[in-house]
Amino acid sequence: MSDYAHAYLVGSLIIFPLWLLLLYHRKDLARELFTMSIIGGLLAILFAPPFLHDYWHPTYTLPLWSFGGIEDFIYGFFIVGIASVVYEELFGKKFVKRKGRKKSFSRFVLPALALYGLAFYLPVYLGLPSIYAALFSFAVLASVIVSIRHDLLMDALVSGLVVGSLTLLGFILFLKIYPAVVNRFWDLDGVNSFSFIGIPLGELLWAFGLGAASGPVYEFFVGQRFQKRPSKTRT
Repeated sequence: MSDYAHAYLVGSLIIFPLWLLLLYHRKDLARELFTMSIIGGLLAILFAPPFLHDYWHPTYTLPLWSFGGIEDFIYGFFIVGIASVVYEELFGKKFVKRKGRKKSFSRFVLPALALYGLAFYLPVYLGLPSIYAALFSFAVLASVIVSIRHDLLMDALVSGLVVGSLTLLGFILFLKIYPAVVNRFWDLDGVNSFSFIGIPLGELLWAFGLGAASGPVYEFFVGQRFQKRPSKTRT
């Protein structure tokens, strides 16, 4: 068995300590963290097939189905969960109900997921490489949210930058453990013909887009706004 047989699983678990730290330190955000983590894991499974066709070819430790494995769920679970709450943690924010807003957009969650899936899979069907389709769908989702809720712009930008930075740092560690993983797993053409310190550019762009799209999603659909968290509050 290759030394790289468990590389995807190990890479997926690199960010687990941060996810666990956020859960421990911000118990008030546990509901958002778990909700978005589960959604992220499921979407990772649904969106994996096109990437396996034209973007990368990882080795799965647990290939539970023909188009991917449990590693997709694990990575999506942790990265989307982190993206959803990292802004609140960094800036000491908490949720409060929006004044004068009796209804939220929660009833539109399923239609929104369907439209988001369409924004990804339609370009793929038309022949666009999966990484560009993903970036397009992230841009559509983030743009719609921010155009309706201008107050969530900072959340989107900060979440994108933080997730991009975490991916950069995590990838550096990943390459220390598996130095040849990029050449073994990734198709190094298109956007990935460019790299930064050995990291495919597509990975960094994808991470920023994911963070920008995932960061404000929960607040948008639940209909909450941010308020500064009292400094003496302990959770």
